[in-house]
Amino acid sequence: MTRLTERIGHADQVALVTGERTIDVRVYRGIDLRLHADRGFDVGAAWFRGFPLAWISSAGEGGRPAGEWREAWGGGLLTTCGLDNVGAPSEGFGLHGTYTFLPARDVSTQRSEDEVVCSATIDDPRGLRVERTIRTRLGEGRVELTDRTVNVADHPLEALVLYHVNLGWPVWDTGARLESDADEVVPRDADAAGHSWAAGPEPEASPERVWEHVGASWARIVNDEVELRVTVESELPRLWQWIDPVPGVYALGIEPANCSVLGRAHERVAGHLPMLEPGAERTTGVVIRAEVI
Repeated sequence: MTRLTERIGHADQVALVTGERTIDVRVYRGIDLRLHADRGFDVGAAWFRGFPLAWISSAGEGGRPAGEWREAWGGGLLTTCGLDNVGAPSEGFGLHGTYTFLPARDVSTQRSEDEVVCSATIDDPRGLRVERTIRTRLGEGRVELTDRTVNVADHPLEALVLYHVNLGWPVWDTGARLESDADEVVPRDADAAGHSWAAGPEPEASPERVWEHVGASWARIVNDEVELRVTVESELPRLWQWIDPVPGVYALGIEPANCSVLGRAHERVAGHLPMLEPGAERTTGVVIRAEVI
């Protein structure tokens, strides 16, 4: 039990907040999902052929009411950060923005012979509308999330996005390794410098570690002990990695994004702040694959 509690915050991996709207999607020999309609239609717990994939925080899968983003955050396979801010608190917006606290509307599900498709609309009160589609396939460890984001306001709007893909024990463990197609891997700060980004660390009370995988389009966890490989792919221009080695947390985040994790003010000064003009739209997304090795 010691090893277990060092690596996950909630031992059952499926704790929910009472009253939340959730959808459980089960597919034969594929990736099963729990979707949270009151959390931006983000993905909570997930399993591949019965094997848990997602990291769940000590707040429980559905999160909890709290003033700070990190205290309220439940983890899950995918948390959307943005769209008003990503990363450090900036220009009056808190850590990672407000998207994941927005309710979804017009939730629907469709089934075919080879996949289940779930969709919903999420309204950013500033004037962005997100039409989200999530597909999980039968007989194949593949989840595809696609967002069509439209500016329905009459003025330009900041539109940062980061997909926080969260993997935990037993996939992410001492002995697991990370691979990517990055040109180089750059630590964000001194907390990451001097540590390995490529290997599951021993649990320790140490600050979180963040790196950018410059030029990467994918990153992959390989765990030979449990004979599983999980790959995250995206066409977004940046890819970040987060490790929290603290016992009871022990999490890995793979984070495709269209911005840095330094906050919107930093992006504005650097001339890199993602914007959407009135009436403009864009399509972003991420693919998560799980395979037996």
